[in-house]
Amino acid sequence: MLEVRSIAKRYGDVLALTDLTVDVGERSCLVLLGRNGAGKTTALRCMAGVLAPSAGTVRVDGIDAASEPAAVRARVGLMPELPGLYERMSARAYLDYFGAIYEMAPDVRKRRIDELLDLFELTDAGDRWLGTFSKGMRQKVALIRATLHRPRLVLADEPTSALDPDSARRAWAYLKDLQAHGCALVICTHNMEEAEHLGASDGGDAAIGIMSAGRALAIGNMSSLRARSGLPVRSEMRELPTLQDIYLAVISNHSGNHQHELAESRSA
Repeated sequence: MLEVRSIAKRYGDVLALTDLTVDVGERSCLVLLGRNGAGKTTALRCMAGVLAPSAGTVRVDGIDAASEPAAVRARVGLMPELPGLYERMSARAYLDYFGAIYEMAPDVRKRRIDELLDLFELTDAGDRWLGTFSKGMRQKVALIRATLHRPRLVLADEPTSALDPDSARRAWAYLKDLQAHGCALVICTHNMEEAEHLGASDGGDAAIGIMSAGRALAIGNMSSLRARSGLPVRSEMRELPTLQDIYLAVISNHSGNHQHELAESRSA
């Protein structure tokens, strides 16, 4: 479904993303986990075909994002961190407008809009202007917009950052349902709970990529990340390391190795 090969992105002298390679198949989820500035958003925009990488390739359903960006975008539902809604349109009219762009039949898009407004508890606000919506309500509309047409690939940047805990769990359940019905997901987040809900699996249907300073330091399911972290199982209770334990260990290991490399280069 999604094939990313050695992509990098440079802005002048700043290397925002370097050497990212990953595959995301149907019914799979990749969570890119890292602090702000780790390169997650840059990676997501390259995957969506809205930002051309400085090096490397992105393919969606075998289609090259650089040579056929429009064909890639037709298969992708992109939810950016900032919703960018049309404030002088009602939620219902706004979603209907995008449904028409997605070439959904009028009756199909009406049913789908009604279904999703109800799911996210926005039915009563559906005819209000988006400019009157709270930040959380706007984020819900952005998620609906990105997934209205049931895309093959959903790319979401901090999809629940403005939501209350109950609404966030509802959004996670919705994303997992999309995944179960054949969608591939890539989620960028710095929220450990969100990463655990969507990406923490020992199977092959989910993976987490730990990112820092434009690099993916480790990518894999929970079993492979535990092994990569070097953390022991807590023998007294046979307790496995948590995702937070793993994340901190991977970041720390990388930082230590990087400092060692710098010291060696300076002494050479």
